[in-house]
Amino acid sequence: MISKNESTLERVFRLALGLGLVSWGVWTSGNYWLSYTTPAYQIPCWEWSNFIAHACLVERGFIIAVVGIIFTLTGIMGWCPLKSIFRIKLK
Repeated sequence: MISKNESTLERVFRLALGLGLVSWGVWTSGNYWLSYTTPAYQIPCWEWSNFIAHACLVERGFIIAVVGIIFTLTGIMGWCPLKSIFRIKLK
């Protein structure tokens, strides 16, 4: 069983930061995630080879949203794996 290693204030901060980053990533990506029929660029990024080769990860706000999801999940669980690995205690 995973023991919690985050305080309540840190959990609230992680949730706010995570949800903010997710919304910023979706906002940066524009309508790309909502409709796959009309690509925003001439090269369709939903094909895996184009997705990696043409830096669609950064252009679409994908990385920003993934970092936000990580912060949101650790805030919900109350456990940060990096704090456990490096034995960081901020309580």
